[in-house]
Amino acid sequence: MPAIRPLPGMRDEPPKDLERRTSLQGTLQEHLSSHGYQAIDTPLLEPTELFLRKSGGELATRMYTFTDPGGNRVSLRPEFTSSVIRYYLEKAGGESLPLRIQYSGPIFRYDEASGFKQLHQTGAEIIGAASPESDGEVLALAQHGLSLMGSPASTCVVGHVGVLHLMLEEIGLSHRAQAFLIASLPRLKKSLEEGQRIQEQAYSLGLMKSAEDARASSSLVDHMEEGEALDLLHDLFHDSLSNIQGSRSMEDILTRFVQKLKRGDDPKKIEQGISLFSRLSSVKGEEEQALPQIRSVLQAYNINPKVLTPLEDVLSSFHKRYPSTALMVDIGLVRGIAYYTGMVFEILAPGSNGPITLCGGGRYDGLVKALGGEEDVPALGFAYTLESLLGLLPEKAPENARNNLQKTSK
Repeated sequence: MPAIRPLPGMRDEPPKDLERRTSLQGTLQEHLSSHGYQAIDTPLLEPTELFLRKSGGELATRMYTFTDPGGNRVSLRPEFTSSVIRYYLEKAGGESLPLRIQYSGPIFRYDEASGFKQLHQTGAEIIGAASPESDGEVLALAQHGLSLMGSPASTCVVGHVGVLHLMLEEIGLSHRAQAFLIASLPRLKKSLEEGQRIQEQAYSLGLMKSAEDARASSSLVDHMEEGEALDLLHDLFHDSLSNIQGSRSMEDILTRFVQKLKRGDDPKKIEQGISLFSRLSSVKGEEEQALPQIRSVLQAYNINPKVLTPLEDVLSSFHKRYPSTALMVDIGLVRGIAYYTGMVFEILAPGSNGPITLCGGGRYDGLVKALGGEEDVPALGFAYTLESLLGLLPEKAPENARNNLQKTSK
């Protein structure tokens, strides 16, 4: 009878490998604890809806999802952030903010390219912090942890999803069209030829008016702001929708109805947004070079350069802590998870097959409400991927980092 082997992408850890990983994990936990981040643990198995409600389709295709014996649709944890926010809503909603939380443990993502399908993360979240100072804190915290390790040359790359939304607002695109174009940015970064296909997809999804609709629209709500249209429809249909069943709220239903009535965005504005992002997708470099290039592109599209202020504030906040460390700006960085609303970043190291992501994260101000909170609560965080670090760090790195921590704490 043949031996049963581990599943592809899953692996056993011999004593030496386990000791090295747990040593690295412990050192990173000490680093986060020294900055006031309290450790929690969350279940490995969660309701599938927790990860789908705001994370987007890209993550959904990589999740291990099944129906448990009780008939519940469940998933192995593909990331920690949604679980941390669920914990906050259930266990810590009454605590004073900002709340600083750390975590460590395995995550599961189906990924043929990386080879690994089970990875280990150590990360941190700040719940209830809205200022750019908090963004700078998270960037510095992530960078400092790697510095303690004596990690090989790495590069911190920063983008800002909120700035992308501001750019598209200046063009006059709806929030739905904005979200679609921002999600399409990785395709434009790979190939500028994707622009035409993205435009065709926008039309097929109903995001763009037909030429006939663009010339003449007599819709009841076509010239109203979305908020005004929602108020009108709420008054008209309140009684009919007051006892709705299912996961969609009255506001969700009415918002979709407004979008259908408006028949999508002006095709010329969609084209302009794609054209803008096509030019911006190639802008990546140290901030002193990248920011002027971005401003030049914005000027060509008559977009107020003040839309860059949120990004500039984050960079300034980081440099108060690390004045001599250069940051890379990549305005096309979106990280593939739909809940990000502001600053996003990755710290990369060179690898034999291309850059290796050592850690990454960003701001997700809408996630608390999306997962059941009564109101929006600003939040942000990041996570180290331990396997990526272990592949690059010298043998004694965790021990040396612990010694460095003890020196800095004295």
